Amino acid sequence: MFIWPLQILILADESVEDSAIQADSRSLATLLLIRDIQAKRLPYGDAMVTTGHRGSLSQGSWIGDMQEASDKSVIISEILDPRTKNLLAMSKISDYVLSNELVSMALAMVAEDRQINDVLEELFAEEGNELQIRQADLYLDKGEELSFYEILLRARQRREIVIGYRLADAERAIINPPAKSERRRWSLKDVFVVIAVKE
Repeated sequence: MFIWPLQILILADESVEDSAIQADSRSLATLLLIRDIQAKRLPYGDAMVTTGHRGSLSQGSWIGDMQEASDKSVIISEILDPRTKNLLAMSKISDYVLSNELVSMALAMVAEDRQINDVLEELFAEEGNELQIRQADLYLDKGEELSFYEILLRARQRREIVIGYRLADAERAIINPPAKSERRRWSLKDVFVVIAVKE
C-alpha cells in the first residue's frame, strides 16, 4: 500500500488582510497545528510492531508508509509581513512564501527588463513550464560523481532546465550554484529544482 505525501498551501486569511501580522499569526498557527497532528497520528514504540495472521501489521508496512509520507509532506504557509520572516528564521520554519515580496520582486524585474514578462507569463501560466522539484534518480545513478554542468546536460535531454538543488541533509535549496564545474558525489535523496512541463 502506498500513502501519498501531503502537499498543503496555507493561504493568508483575507478577512484580516488589513492586519498583516494577525493574518500571519493565523497562517503560522495553522502550519504548527498540522505538523502537530502529523506527529500525533503516527504510532510509536511497541505499537509499530505486531505479528499475527493475514491482515496484521508489521514494522515497515503501512506504518512505515505513513512515516515516509509524513516526512515527505510539504506544508507551505503564506505570510504577508516581512517582519514575520525574522521570527520564522529564529524558529527554524523554512516552509513559507512571502507573497507581497514575490509580487514586488516580479514588478521590479519587469520594470527593469520588459522581456522578463514573457518568462514570468510562461512560468505562471496554467499550462506549460513550471518550477518543479525532481528526485535525483532521474538524472544520476547511485554513487555517481558528476558536476552540476553534467546534471544540466542530462536534464536537457529530458527537455528540462535545472536551476538548483537541495542536498538530502540541507534545509535550503541552492539556486544557481557557484561551483558548477566541481564534481561531487550525489545522493539519491538529493532533489533538483527544475523548470519543466508537468509530467
